[in-house]
Amino acid sequence: MNILVFDTSTEILAVGIRIGDGDFIVAATEGFKHSETLLPSIGTCLEDSKASMNDIELIACTSGPGSFTGLRIGMATAKGLSLALGIPWVGIPTLDCLAYGHGEEGGIVVPVLDARKNRVYAAHYAGGRRTGQYLDVSIPDLLASVQGEDRVFFVGPDADLLADYSLERPGFLIVKEPPVRRLIGLAALAEKQFREKGPSADDEGPLYLREPEIG
Repeated sequence: MNILVFDTSTEILAVGIRIGDGDFIVAATEGFKHSETLLPSIGTCLEDSKASMNDIELIACTSGPGSFTGLRIGMATAKGLSLALGIPWVGIPTLDCLAYGHGEEGGIVVPVLDARKNRVYAAHYAGGRRTGQYLDVSIPDLLASVQGEDRVFFVGPDADLLADYSLERPGFLIVKEPPVRRLIGLAALAEKQFREKGPSADDEGPLYLREPEIG
């Protein structure tokens, strides 16, 4: 299945096209300029993949949590392209995309996004499945939630926020990954959700874990 995917939930805009079941063409840019760079990045991916929007069978974006403005831009773009071109779209929770593919390590996988105000967005995954709620939590409270675990993998673009704490715990590991890693998860989860449940609803909104604000 040919899938156009983009993640606008963080400072790093990541856009990709998965051709069939394998090849990924990716464009990534830094800085919160997603309104200016998202469509040109999609164009770059199409050009690099020698594909056109007529070849795309599914559009997928991250639905949150993450940057409030970024999520709105991503979801509006996905819906707009879907409506204009007649291509189905789906939104996938950002933390699920970050945790995807880490179940084989054993232990607990904790994707981490900076939520500002000395807090992070996170969740717990074991064996490839989320085991609790999506969290908007302080770092001390997040650490308390994994107290007693022998092996914890902190993943995602802001996992480094836990770096100092991980040095004190041999079983706490920081996993650094390129932006394409989350796009692989987004494409796989989007295809699965689309095949099982169909496209997302036209009125679906971003997944916010607190009241929306600018940024």
